[in-house]
Amino acid sequence: MVIKKSKWLVMLVALMLLVSACGGGGGGSAKPSGEGDGKGASAGDKKIAFWTISLSPTFDDYINGVIKDFEAQNPGVKVEWQDIPYDNVEQRTLTAAASGQLADVLNLNTDYLKKLSALGAVANMDELLPDAKKDFFDGVWTSGQFEGKTFALPWYLSNAVILYNKELLAEAGYDHPPATEEEAWEMSAAIKEKTGFYGHSIKDIHLYLPRYGINIVSDDFRSAAFNTPETVEIFKKFKERYDAGLIPEEILLGQAKIPEWYAQEKLAFWGTGPQLFRQVEDLSPEVYKKSAAASSLVGSTGESHVAIMNIAVSEKSKHKEEAAKFAQFITNADNQLAFSKIVAVLPSVKAAAEDPFFTEGENSEDPAERGRFLAAKQLEKSVDMLAPVENVSQINKTINEEFHKVLLQGKDPAQAVADAEAEVNRLLNQ
Repeated sequence: MVIKKSKWLVMLVALMLLVSACGGGGGGSAKPSGEGDGKGASAGDKKIAFWTISLSPTFDDYINGVIKDFEAQNPGVKVEWQDIPYDNVEQRTLTAAASGQLADVLNLNTDYLKKLSALGAVANMDELLPDAKKDFFDGVWTSGQFEGKTFALPWYLSNAVILYNKELLAEAGYDHPPATEEEAWEMSAAIKEKTGFYGHSIKDIHLYLPRYGINIVSDDFRSAAFNTPETVEIFKKFKERYDAGLIPEEILLGQAKIPEWYAQEKLAFWGTGPQLFRQVEDLSPEVYKKSAAASSLVGSTGESHVAIMNIAVSEKSKHKEEAAKFAQFITNADNQLAFSKIVAVLPSVKAAAEDPFFTEGENSEDPAERGRFLAAKQLEKSVDMLAPVENVSQINKTINEEFHKVLLQGKDPAQAVADAEAEVNRLLNQ
């Protein structure tokens, strides 16, 4: 039982970091380049500082092992690792950037990467590592970009697949999972009518729009791009679904926990990283046995969103060449595959995803194992759908708040979209 719980916590840490960028940690004692205490290093060594987000102490053995291997292959270079708790990372990185004291190599989520890119604090990876792009999935490579330039290498990832209850679908007359968003909502109506429970659900809209080719910001990143007739129609359609009782208010308001609802058979589908499927098994082994995995629901683009952690290099690093080599080393296929086996995340490098560890689950009857196969397979069509701008979190919040007003308060969809556009334009031009 202790072993099982320990493995579950490791999986949970990774998904929290990727999706909500939240987790425990804190360790290490590195300082920026040139300020280390010199322990284990000679006076002539080049010292590079490496900052991560909430990976210690859970992944100490892995990170220290990567550092040891890198130092063995690069005599004269020493890596000093420091892990920063997530709650402190924004203040820490922005303060360090302002004073020119950023670590040489940084683990950043997409939001913080955009902020540091806007400040000119991180180095241009297109210039530092011009041949690196070919190793990564095309859709995840863009996560490191800001206004057309690349400022980070993708590191570990998570995308969503579908866990579905076969018995609930059968009660509604279906012997297959939904393949598209439209089909999922059609099934939801039948499930509601036949069982009284919910099929699909939604809380936020900011990742839904890009799946239908609706950009959040313009190509020049200076204005909102989502105020279109298509967006207004989408808002209207979701209002109709809400009024028809297909979208639970508890989920919109964040009052219900989706895995618990799924385990209680109140929901027929759950879109999430396959590493969290085991949570259902813990909550209700009987419901888990009734479940199966399917590929992510897609819109007209055929693409799905991927959550990404990145590795960047400080623009003011005194040892930029060595820092870039370490960034490339920790994100190479071997190291990403090893990390994926520990924590059940996905790799951003194509060669790692081709390993049998990911491909052997194709015919598995276990939802989590098959889900891992499907998640890796769909990396070819996964993209970072977050707008590549500095204040993306505020922008997403604005759009979602107006979406909620349409559903919960009956606000006119066209007015809600227009109001969201005005506020996003203000945010982009602060």
